[in-house]
Amino acid sequence: MVLYFREIKSEDFSTCANILVAAYNGEPWNNTWTKKEALLRIESTMSGFNSIGYVIEKDNEIVSMCLGRIDYYYGNWSQFCIDEFNVMPSAQGSGIGKNLLLFVSNTLKNEKINRIFLMTGGEQAAKFYTKNGFVAANEGIALEYNLKND
Repeated sequence: MVLYFREIKSEDFSTCANILVAAYNGEPWNNTWTKKEALLRIESTMSGFNSIGYVIEKDNEIVSMCLGRIDYYYGNWSQFCIDEFNVMPSAQGSGIGKNLLLFVSNTLKNEKINRIFLMTGGEQAAKFYTKNGFVAANEGIALEYNLKND
């Protein structure tokens, strides 16, 4: 299996939207994303000056993506916050996600990024990240405010 790792380009957004829809509309998420919604998510995620995205190509087709942003703090400390990490369902379980995490980690280390941070709402996804070296954060508490309740 020959994989090609690279930074995302704007012309990749449409293909990546297809991957997002395929990944989230199936198990375990069972969401109802449309391509238009997925494309908006990708475009908005990648619109900031601190946005970074990577893709994997297999047989000249994008099969996985990792999108996020760099958060900057004092003392030259920074972290990469993963906003989207998706593997095409037909390629899941083949090591592509693990390889993308390794590529992203090594790339960010070279850029002197201190940490990778993410939040996930799914137990299956949490198992994947834990298996690949992520640990539950000891700092902070995830909170939300539902605007529909006002």
